[in-house]
Amino acid sequence: MVTNFQASRWSKLTIHFILRNVKINVKMKKLKNFSLIIIIVGLLLLASTLGAWYVTKSLAEKETARLFNDEVNIVESWITNRFEFYKTIVFGLQAYWAGGEVVTKEEWQVYASTLKIKERFPGITSISFVKRVDDNYIVTFVYPPEREAAIGVNLITQPGRLEVINKAIETASPAITDKIFLVADQKPGFVMYAPIYKKGFLEGLVAIAFRSEQVFKDLFDARDTFPHLDFELYKGTILEDEYILYDHDYAFYIRKGEDRKRLETKRLMTTNGETFTLLVAPKPSFGLKTLEKQLPNIVLIFGLVFCFLFFLFAFSEFQKLEKKEKKWKDLN
Repeated sequence: MVTNFQASRWSKLTIHFILRNVKINVKMKKLKNFSLIIIIVGLLLLASTLGAWYVTKSLAEKETARLFNDEVNIVESWITNRFEFYKTIVFGLQAYWAGGEVVTKEEWQVYASTLKIKERFPGITSISFVKRVDDNYIVTFVYPPEREAAIGVNLITQPGRLEVINKAIETASPAITDKIFLVADQKPGFVMYAPIYKKGFLEGLVAIAFRSEQVFKDLFDARDTFPHLDFELYKGTILEDEYILYDHDYAFYIRKGEDRKRLETKRLMTTNGETFTLLVAPKPSFGLKTLEKQLPNIVLIFGLVFCFLFFLFAFSEFQKLEKKEKKWKDLN
């Protein structure tokens, strides 16, 4: 039979065994909780890093887009203002012609020379008076004299003229051709026509001819105000070479669109009933300063390094605790 002493001893051993297992289970549970906390905190740090990277990247992209749009607005306004300025020249020619009974070739040459188009407007190649003769439009006066090869040409025989001439007459306002070949030298350009009336009778038109590759050079290229942009200006909405009036950088071809991730914009411009299409795209050099541009990457790298150091430290502490638990378990 089991004595009271033996029963008491077995009871104590049983209680000790139970308590030891309970302590071990508590320790192991704490160890598991610690590892879970490490994982949760680590994931939160990683998520915060990625969030900070995304926010800074978005802000940088928005700032770049804002700078781009600001410069596009300036380009658009400069082009619009230049066309408006050309219109004032046309209005001045209309007023001069309408103000006299008869304008001679010499008077035309003297007046035209006072405009100093070569010095002030390098893109203008000539200003002319086109006389209406029945249903024909004959180039009668031309300035400067070296462009007089166009005198006597009937414009209805020249491609791309008659439709624009009729539009200028119908609207009683300046009208611009598509890209054409100028009569005097057969080089690409475009012409602005405006009707001249005397006592309600259409006497003819004044015409300003422009050289395509030079018309905006004095506006943009002389000062190189937009070295980090390329832009192309088209007459109308068809984006083909035959309609392009100006290309800021021939080496940078916007219409190919190899990189669709870049900023790019297409704007329709209307001036005096004429529609133009402006294509603008940034060059690789466009954007924020180097440090501002790299800020999202800097945030990402620092965040990832911090996460790595945290996991390294936490793993080291976890191993220490694990060793202590194992040692305590062996002792018990």
